[in-house]
Amino acid sequence: NEKKTRKFSDASRDIFHLATNGGNNKLAYFVATQDDTLADTLRDMPYVPLFRIGRAVLLLESPSSASRRYTNQTEQSKLKSAGGLMTTEERDIVNVVRKKEKNKIKEAREEEQKKLMKRSREEYGVEVGYNPRKKKAKGPNPLSCKKKKK
Repeated sequence: NEKKTRKFSDASRDIFHLATNGGNNKLAYFVATQDDTLADTLRDMPYVPLFRIGRAVLLLESPSSASRRYTNQTEQSKLKSAGGLMTTEERDIVNVVRKKEKNKIKEAREEEQKKLMKRSREEYGVEVGYNPRKKKAKGPNPLSCKKKKK
């Protein structure tokens, strides 16, 4: 951080320290600046919303890639641990139960498919999906053939 703050003006350095004091903008400051070096440095920090002034209009920048990356990592860890409430043993048990449920659903589907095949054989004497029609021979593509001379 010291190398990044050396190229700031005094005011920009103070804003940077205020916004990043204690890590990821824990005090939830919004930063409005026209200083490009300060804005670039704050974009590298997650959860620091930036306002820019463009053509006399105050614009809120979209979340930075650092914010999106940090959010995705946090969400993935929550998904894996059920919000931090599940132990590894409980997670393993849940995975085993999910696999069993998937297998039951797969077996039920296969059984239903077999019943359909058997029923169709009995009723129609043919299997489901059997198409007795044959394809007819088609003529040549008229665009690829030479025209006849008159």
